[in-house]
Formats: sequence, C-alpha cells, structure tokens
Amino acid sequence: MQNRNKQSGFSLVEVMITFALIGVSALGLIKLQAYIEQRADYALHSIKALNVAEQRLEWFRTRGSRAAHMRVRTPDYDRNIASYVCNEDPVYKVSWDVHEPNPTLAVKTITMEVSWFDRNGSKQTVSLQTMLSKYSEFNT
Repeated sequence: MQNRNKQSGFSLVEVMITFALIGVSALGLIKLQAYIEQRADYALHSIKALNVAEQRLEWFRTRGSRAAHMRVRTPDYDRNIASYVCNEDPVYKVSWDVHEPNPTLAVKTITMEVSWFDRNGSKQTVSLQTMLSKYSEFNT
C-alpha cells in the first residue's frame, strides 16, 4: 500500500500572504474612499461659496436701479460698494476688497472672497474678481 497521506491545500505561509494582500488592498480602498469624500465635500462647498459670491456681486451690479418694488434695497455706488467682511452665514465668511484705481474713470475693481473650514480644519477659499462702473445699465 502506498502512502496516501499527501495533503492537498494551502500552507500557512500562503494563507498569511493572502491575508496580507487583502489587508493592504482594503486599506488602499478605504484611503481612496476618504479622498473621494473629501473631494466631493470640497466640490459641494465650493459651489455654494461661488453662489454666495455671485449673489453679492449681482447685488452690487443692480446698484441704484429703480425697482418696481420700492422695498427692495439696492446698493449705492459710493457708500455700499466698499471693502467689508460679512460673518452672517455660519459656514461661509464673505469678504470683498474694493479698489478704485482712478476715481476719474468711475470704475471699481472688486475682489470677492468666500472662505470656509473643511472637515480637517483647513481653510478653503473661493475668489472672484470683477470691475464695476459707476454708471448702471439699469438707470434710465
């Protein structure tokens, strides 16, 4: 009779190597998932921040317009369009810096900056820049 005691299967070393490979792969996938969530969070906040900045710039653009509803407050070019920091929103800090390079040209350069803190506590910022003329297209 021959020795039929030959084992077929995996050795302990092969099983340990397999577990190590699965563990490293799982850690890589977890890190990838965290990175994707972080990028998605940044995309969501940056879109909201851009919306906040565009709303403020649009309000500046409607300066002095004669609205049908007199209750609507419009900005005055000389008084309201000046550098400012607004902390009304709990998530976003809105600030704008206004430069008037040459007062005779009646043009102001506005740099709008919206910032927030991400989930890691790092400050993130979105910035827009535009030029605004004293003469409104809404005035007739």
